[in-house]
Amino acid sequence: MVEAANLRRESIDLEALLLSRTYLYTLFHKLLGGTPDEAVLTVLLSDETVDAVEEFTGDNPSMQGLGRFLTDLRECVDVSVLLDSARDEYTRLFVGPTALPCQPIESPYLTHELADFQENTVVVRGIYRDHGLQLARLMRIPDDHIATMCAFMAHLAGKSLCYLREGRLEKLAESLRDQESFVRGHMLTWVDDFAVCARRSKTSVLYPQMIEALAAFAHNDADLLSEAALWAERSADAHGTQQLALGADVGSPEAAVFAELKTALGYLESVRPFGIEDHELVALAV
Repeated sequence: MVEAANLRRESIDLEALLLSRTYLYTLFHKLLGGTPDEAVLTVLLSDETVDAVEEFTGDNPSMQGLGRFLTDLRECVDVSVLLDSARDEYTRLFVGPTALPCQPIESPYLTHELADFQENTVVVRGIYRDHGLQLARLMRIPDDHIATMCAFMAHLAGKSLCYLREGRLEKLAESLRDQESFVRGHMLTWVDDFAVCARRSKTSVLYPQMIEALAAFAHNDADLLSEAALWAERSADAHGTQQLALGADVGSPEAAVFAELKTALGYLESVRPFGIEDHELVALAV
């Protein structure tokens, strides 16, 4: 009984982390995948975003810095004032028309070649396809764009959250290992360099800080995924096919908090900044 109770408590802690990372990957997808608008910036500066960041911060200085940065923005900047500067910064970093100061795609960091569509682009496309997904506007933007990678991770994060709530520990472990492999194999390979490059850009309104935060988040996430997968594997071995009640009980204080963040996530998923359609993943046609 004690062991089952401990497992339940641990699963609630994991549920909080999985929900927060689903939210944060979705936020990075929207922020890096389309020209910022008032809706995106309002979500960025919301209480729910601050709560999700705090859930994930731990003792990581960069993530702590993100929390302070968002708090300062909330206290000192009006969204309408921030919006024009953020749009200009996004256009210069992600759109052009002049040469981009930093490529927001993985391949050039691996090969040091400037071509957008490279061998690695096809590799990443294959990973999406293995999960039944592809870009909604295939061949318009390279598949290994940072915004699309965040969309992919948000999708997988949501699935792992479902596996936890359903008590499917083996599927949860498999999903977490899969996500760890993608983060280590296709995000940590270049996001640090991308963040350093963005920091050298002419302005520092919003995006250099958020790209740096994404790099820190990805490192934290890789470690979390490894630890959580090990927990799921050990729990699955210990309990076999036993039906487990995991996650927060309906009506519990934890469930109420999670419901608020889930509602905020639903709204965030509905936000559509201009250009986001280039970085959205859809189900493969059967």
